[in-house]
This record gives sequence, structure tokens and C-alpha cells, in this order.
Amino acid sequence: MSLSSTSPAPSAPARPAPRSLDEALSPAFLSAALGVPVHGVHPGDVIGGVATKVRFRIDSEPGVHRDYCLKGLVGDAPPAPGHVRITHTEASFYRDLAPTVGVAVPVCRYSGIDPEVGNGLIVMEDVVAAGGRFLTALEPYSVAEARDSVAQLAKLHAAHWGRAGFDDLPWLRNRLDDLAETPLRTLEELQSLVDDPRGEPLPGELRDAERITAALRALALRTGGRAESLVHGDAHAGNIYVQDGETALIDWQMLQRSHWSIDVAYHVSAALSVDQRRAAERELLGHYLDRLSALGVDAPDEEEAWTDYRAGVAYGYYLWSSTRQVAPPITHEFCLRLGTAVDDLESFALLDI
Repeated sequence: MSLSSTSPAPSAPARPAPRSLDEALSPAFLSAALGVPVHGVHPGDVIGGVATKVRFRIDSEPGVHRDYCLKGLVGDAPPAPGHVRITHTEASFYRDLAPTVGVAVPVCRYSGIDPEVGNGLIVMEDVVAAGGRFLTALEPYSVAEARDSVAQLAKLHAAHWGRAGFDDLPWLRNRLDDLAETPLRTLEELQSLVDDPRGEPLPGELRDAERITAALRALALRTGGRAESLVHGDAHAGNIYVQDGETALIDWQMLQRSHWSIDVAYHVSAALSVDQRRAAERELLGHYLDRLSALGVDAPDEEEAWTDYRAGVAYGYYLWSSTRQVAPPITHEFCLRLGTAVDDLESFALLDI
């Protein structure tokens, strides 16, 4: 089984992160990275995005085949600084935190960071080959599944509630603050995106780039100075999979130290259909708070938490209104779900925008 909350940390302080796919999939590199003899490598599916994902099989001992997935900035083009940062964050998560946070994640067999450029590369056991099922915006996600996934978020947040242990993690940033200071898109770029079909079903105020960006800044100000925890930062349905009946999280590129509400509000509003979210979000928030308490955290008051949740959904809407690199049907569905949640919950008014 490839599901684990105790992914092994690297055994050496400095490990390479090849930029060439040929090198990253070479028997020499993989033998050293995986600690097993690799006599042959058979690449499979290649999935693009900010970081390239490659499923592959290795021939190891006679008659032994093992399935893995490599993820990193592999290619000829010089990597953008922002892409370097988020792959560095993900590799650092598997190196420093995955063994301790208690959440279900893929087993990571190698985590390397280039000492000069700073990009990260990871090699995980292949979740799909082991029977894992990834979820998407375009297939049903039940309220029962959402109960499981908000419980995973509670585990993640409880592990470092109130910044516990953050001083030892200099690579861990508050990405909400970073985005507020340096937005992903200029106002002109964002306006062109929300003017495309992703924005068509939404009210006019949610198609205003200036208001969307101002809401993100107001959210950063609202949460600034309040208790931080370890936040996944991108917990939409496509970053969740189910294996052997257990819900697990993947894609830790947006990991950050921030306020719990942006994770929970984003996840519930993106994973569930509009009607499901409207019917179940208060119950799911209560379940999340109950799990925090069971894990020893002095959980927020329910009404205070509800107000934080209402404000926090503006974060997820900003991310998906700004995205360019995901298939349009998925982008449109997430914008519809998250934008409708911002409208229903009066998030802009709560943030005085």
C-alpha cells in the first residue's frame, strides 16, 4: 500500500534535483535516489503543469518491478522563480514535515533540492498503480467524503497549531501574505481572465479584478497576527485521493503557515457542488472544530469560526479566478463553486470590499 503518514525523510542533508528528465529517469540517478539497483526504466504517463509528473516503472532485482511517480521542474526552459519556490516547498515538506504531521500522504522515497537554483524534485510511490483513486471537480464528491477530508485538514492544522515548531522551518512562508503583496496577476491580466467564460455565471462584483485582489489583501490583513497553523493551501478535490478507504492529500506546493480558515473554506467550497455546500457547510465546519478539540487544540468558538470561514473562501476564489494552467472545464467549475460561495457568504462585504 502506498498510503503513509510517515514518509521517510532523506538520509543526507544535500541531495540533487536534476533539471534534465533524461538524468532524472536514468538508472544511475534512480539507483542512488531509491537505494535499490535499477536495471531498466520504463516511463509511462507524463502530466504537465507547473511541475512535470512522470509515472514510471523500474526493473530492480530479477523479476521485481516497482512503480513510482517523479515530480519536478524537468525541461530545457529556465524555471520561473515562483515555480522554483513552490517545488522547493513541496520537496521540503516531504523532507522535514511529512513524517510528523499525521496526515495521509503518498510515500515519498526521494526528496532533493538543487543547491544552486533551489528547485525541488520528489520521487513517490505510484498512488494509481497501488489502487488509489484521484478525485476531480468533474465527478461527484460526497458530504461523507468531505467529513473525512476536513478531518485530515484538522490533523494537519493541529500538528503545528499556533506556529509550534515553525522557527525550525525557514523555508515555510505565509503565502497568503505573499500573494497580497505580490499578486499572481496584474489587474489587467486578472480582468481578462474573469471576463472569459469562467466568470459568466457569476454576479458582476465577482468579475471585478480590483475587488477580487482587494479582498485577498483584506483577508491577509484580517488574519495577520492571528494564530497560524500548517496550511495545505490548495486543498481542492483534484489534490485528494482515496486509497484503501482512507482519504489522503497530495500536491504540497502551496503549503504555508497561515490561518486555518483559508484551507477549510476553500476545500469545502471547491470539493462540493453548490447545493451540497449550502446544505452541509455548517455541519462540516462543526465536524472540523470537533476534530481539532479531539486532537488537543483549543478550538475557536463556532460563531467566530463561521465568520472566519465566510471570509476565508475569498482565498480559494482568488486562486481559481487567476489560474491559467488548468483545463477550462475544471477552471470554470471551481470558479462557479467558489465564486458562488463568496456571493452566498457575503465574503466581500465581511471584508469591507
